[in-house]
Amino acid sequence: MGINAVNAGLLGQLSAIVSSQIGLAGLEDAKKEQKFDPMDCSTYDPMNGMNSGSLESATSISDVLGSSHQPTPEMLSQMPSKAAIQDDIRCGNGRFQLVRKRGRSEVWNLFGQVMDTVTGQRLPYVACYACKVLYTDTGGGTGNMTRHRCPIGVSYRSTHGSSTETIEAGLQSSFESSVSAVNPNSSNRGEPRSQLSLTITDSGQSLPLVSQTSGEVLIGDVDRDLLTDSIVKCCALDLIDPQLFAGRGFRNLLERIWQLARRVGGTPGEFFPDTQSIKSALQTHLRFCTDDLKNELSRTSQGVRLSLESLSYYGKVRSSKKNGAIFENMQEYRVVHGCRIGPDWKWRSNILGVFKSRENESLPDIVNIVIHNYELDRNLLRVTCSSMPKDTQNIKVFLDVKVKLKEVLQRVLASCTIPVLAMLNAIDSMTKAIIESDVRLPFEYPNSSSSCDDLLDVYRLLIEWNEHYSAIEEIIRSKCQGLVPMLANLNANHLRDLELFIDPFKETIESLTSEDAPNLQKVLPEWFALMHECHIADDEPSPLLRELKQKASELLEIEKATVITVEHRIAAILNPRLIRKLNMICTEAERNQAFERIRAVCGIRSPKEPLSRGSSFDGEPHRKRRMFLSSLEDDPVGDDELECYLRSQYPAAQTRDVVTFWSTVGQSQFPSLASLARRTLSIPATAPKTMLDEKLASVSPDQLHTFLMLRSMFASERDD
Repeated sequence: MGINAVNAGLLGQLSAIVSSQIGLAGLEDAKKEQKFDPMDCSTYDPMNGMNSGSLESATSISDVLGSSHQPTPEMLSQMPSKAAIQDDIRCGNGRFQLVRKRGRSEVWNLFGQVMDTVTGQRLPYVACYACKVLYTDTGGGTGNMTRHRCPIGVSYRSTHGSSTETIEAGLQSSFESSVSAVNPNSSNRGEPRSQLSLTITDSGQSLPLVSQTSGEVLIGDVDRDLLTDSIVKCCALDLIDPQLFAGRGFRNLLERIWQLARRVGGTPGEFFPDTQSIKSALQTHLRFCTDDLKNELSRTSQGVRLSLESLSYYGKVRSSKKNGAIFENMQEYRVVHGCRIGPDWKWRSNILGVFKSRENESLPDIVNIVIHNYELDRNLLRVTCSSMPKDTQNIKVFLDVKVKLKEVLQRVLASCTIPVLAMLNAIDSMTKAIIESDVRLPFEYPNSSSSCDDLLDVYRLLIEWNEHYSAIEEIIRSKCQGLVPMLANLNANHLRDLELFIDPFKETIESLTSEDAPNLQKVLPEWFALMHECHIADDEPSPLLRELKQKASELLEIEKATVITVEHRIAAILNPRLIRKLNMICTEAERNQAFERIRAVCGIRSPKEPLSRGSSFDGEPHRKRRMFLSSLEDDPVGDDELECYLRSQYPAAQTRDVVTFWSTVGQSQFPSLASLARRTLSIPATAPKTMLDEKLASVSPDQLHTFLMLRSMFASERDD
């Protein structure tokens, strides 16, 4: 479990720390290689500038990339976040690199400009070559760079003097040219700890610097903080209790990493943070996460959309008895997701809270807590949940379409005259019994310990049974005779009919949940497509299929009135691919209702009715003349964005993604409709599903809120 639990980012950080430190014994070998990192200011001589090798390399890179033009606002909107760019540079992932920027100030010898190697664009960010701290390059001066205090390299003020700090700089020969900065706050013991910056590059990556005192290799404070942050991310992403890192097995893993890297001196226990430090860092990150979300959501002028997910978690709970035994306890939770389309037109979804399910706690109670914690605008709030609460407290609520479709499927199968649900439960039970008998199945069954409570999970098992029915029947009759009576109750033809019936439901749900992107515009066409699949053909030979489809058609028609709202129709109208097909999924009355709502929200006036030829021109002469001239003109649809949009045609390349369309073509041609599209399409049709790996999820229930919040934040940073 320990190896699987440690993610690649943590191992990469450990490897970087291990491989970055060299002892005095290996210094001569390092000199022979004469490798320089042009992105590291540790080899900068404050008297002579960069050494010859570094300057030549940096200049060559600058010459090659100097032709890169400045990125456009559209390209910047698609860039990762500032924190993600900084992590990429620090970890040496390769996408973002520091390149030399020409400038009159000597501070540019210590800072490089960030370049995106994918697009070849120079970004408006600069970073210190040594510690990789990122600053925004506003073009208004170098104040931030000159005030920068590099904890592991040389700072600008260390070479130009400062009234507040004293730097003892020593000049060394060729490769060893670096500055040893005395920082009175760098040691917990209160003693100044000099830092010898020795950097060896491999494949153009700059490795972290370390501290060295009297020949002893020590971990630097910056590397210690980076390692702690990596552990926090590992805990959050894999739902791991910090106690794991204090375990014997994990420490042995560190020892092995240490040996493989041929590290000189020291042991992992000397620099690896203890459990209390990691727990403290978790709470610090949680506060930062909450504050960042509050700041972002407060700037979301179009409002935030909430969705509530029901989550069952088998948390590990320690017994209160003396033996302290650990046992699993299933608890129900409600996870609140916050969805929005930001000013950059990127879809974002973060977990805003995790609440234990309580009988006396209603949906409005949970929503009010979230509104208070994040200072949300109640008037702009929309909530998607599995069932309609009795008291919504004037909050607009939408039903979760995925939950409703599963409910329809369950009700249809339960009401069938043939016991089809019993058949599905039978194949689930027999599959587990065969596995427990240590008999190999003709197909892979991923997790024999979990029950298939979800009909879609049973459906995947049903497909395997239909494909290997003869082989499974032979296995049961020859090796598991106790299952023969249960097998006799099955009907192979009925199982195949069940697969044909459930398949459209599965495809509809997957279409609505396949991507982490807006999906409200999909609900109406997908619902009608499912109703079409459930239509009974005249030549349908199977009585079971005819019964199931008839019941499903009736139930889908009834539930359509409660699930589909005018917002769903507006979302479908705002999908440019459906403009010509609206009459297939909406009646004329439903379309007119949606059009009126769009005009009312956007402030679009209705097109004037043209004056008929039989109209009389009674009144004053000047008024009659003006009315006559108006009757000769075309309908004034130029001011009606909706009418122009409905009459427009666009190539398929522009309408492939609805958000991309409204962020580009739609926003330039129909600004009012684009604003409505941002608000409407941000409403989630289904609640995001929280994925939990039972093999990794070892946190206690009282820690679930912290870990899910942090995992959501780290995942969104990675997506950016």
